[in-house]
Amino acid sequence: MCETVNMQWAERFFIFPEAVENAVITLSLTELCQPAAAEHLLGTYASMLGTENKRLAAAILCTWIAGICGAKAALLTAGHPMASALCRSNMSVQLLRTEGYPEFAFPIHDQREGIYARTGKGNEFIDELGLFYKNEVSPVIAALAEASQTKAVMLWKQLYSQLYTFMEEEAQDAASECRRAQIAEQFKTVTWALKPEDFGLRSNPFRIIPRFRTDPSPPHHTISIKATCCLAYQLRADQFYCSSCPILPAE
Repeated sequence: MCETVNMQWAERFFIFPEAVENAVITLSLTELCQPAAAEHLLGTYASMLGTENKRLAAAILCTWIAGICGAKAALLTAGHPMASALCRSNMSVQLLRTEGYPEFAFPIHDQREGIYARTGKGNEFIDELGLFYKNEVSPVIAALAEASQTKAVMLWKQLYSQLYTFMEEEAQDAASECRRAQIAEQFKTVTWALKPEDFGLRSNPFRIIPRFRTDPSPPHHTISIKATCCLAYQLRADQFYCSSCPILPAE
C-alpha cells in the first residue's frame, strides 16, 4: 500500500502495514480466539481505562474490530486483491498507550495480494463477506464474549453500530442525495442478507431497523440511535448516556 493509502487505513479502519512499536500487548488475531488470551487483553485494557469491567472493555474493543470488517467490505466492493490479506492468520491486535484513552491498532503481517476477480453478482459479494464473518470474526467475538461473560449477540451489535457509523460517514461525503440513499440501501441489503450461521447465532444480529432522534445539542441534527448501549457512560462518574444511546427514552 502507498503512503497515502496507509494513512487512510490507519485513520479510518485502524489497520497498519506493520506493527506499532512499544505496544502494551500484541496478539495475533488467531491467539485472540483463545478465551485466556482474550481475558488477558480485556483485563489489561480495562485497567488502562480505569475500571475492572471486562464487559465494558469488550464492548469498546468491538467498535475497533469493526474497522477490520469495514475494510474487508470496502476491499471486496472494489474487487481489490488486498481483500485476501485481511484474515486472522495474517493480522494482529495491539493495545497502545496514549496520552488520552488507550487505542488499538491492527497491523497486517504480510501485505499479500490474492486473486479476486468479481463477476459483478451481488450474491458473490455476500457469500465472501459471510465467510469472512464466519471464519475470521466470529471466533474472535466468541472468545471475547466468554472472557467478558457477555452474550455474543451484544458484542455483534457493538460492531454493527460502528459499521453503521462508517456507512453514515461515507454517505455524508457522497456527491448527491441520490447517492447517499444508495449507500444506505446497499448497507441494509448487505447486512440483512448475511446468514445467522455467519455469526454463530440463531438469528442475524445485523437485521436492525434504523431509528433516529433529534440531537439535543446544537445544531440539533437528526442522529441515528445505536443498536445497543456502548457502556461508555460507565467510564466516569460524571459521564451520562450519549445522545445516540438506545437507553434514552424515545422522543
